[in-house]
Amino acid sequence: MKPETLLWAGVGTYFTVIGVTYMLVGGEPIGVALLLMATAIGGLIAGWAWDWGRKHGTRAEDRNDADVTDVQGVVGVYSTASLRPITMAIGVTAIVLGLALGSWMTIGGVAIVASQALLLVYDADT
Repeated sequence: MKPETLLWAGVGTYFTVIGVTYMLVGGEPIGVALLLMATAIGGLIAGWAWDWGRKHGTRAEDRNDADVTDVQGVVGVYSTASLRPITMAIGVTAIVLGLALGSWMTIGGVAIVASQALLLVYDADT
């Protein structure tokens, strides 16, 4: 997590410099507050990334001698060819059209999407 920590520490430093400069030039208080909040968010994420790296050690992505098989999980667990994605697209279309045509179409679209999503998950598990 070292690259991420350095990236977000850089973000925090950048917004600190910009915020202080903006404050010294005579910027409005809201702008100064927003820039200093951006500093806090960058520092918060940098601190989290540093702590995560300290607790979990070096990731395979951070090593120079790492190979794809070091982080590879299960590959190739996909459901067979099915019409469920097309049916789900029809349901989403019905939801969007229901905004203009009426709630009856939206309700039907939600029912189609919910049923197809559940069946798609079921197919992936079996």
